Amino acid sequence: MTSGSDLVPRYTQTDLENARTKGQLIGWLQGAGVAFGVLLVVGLIGWIPAVLLAVGAAALAYKLFKR
Repeated sequence: MTSGSDLVPRYTQTDLENARTKGQLIGWLQGAGVAFGVLLVVGLIGWIPAVLLAVGAAALAYKLFKR
């Protein structure tokens, strides 16, 4: 029968440093992805007033020229 300590994997300091570095890299990539997504959404939201003004102007022009 094996003891519980035989089931625990042994990690070296290099393994831990590599895992930490990989985790930091993944975190930076996730952060960059979220920041890009937020900037994209904010950029699209910024267009909404311009589109609404254009639609309103087009509707007004249509009513004026329809007469």
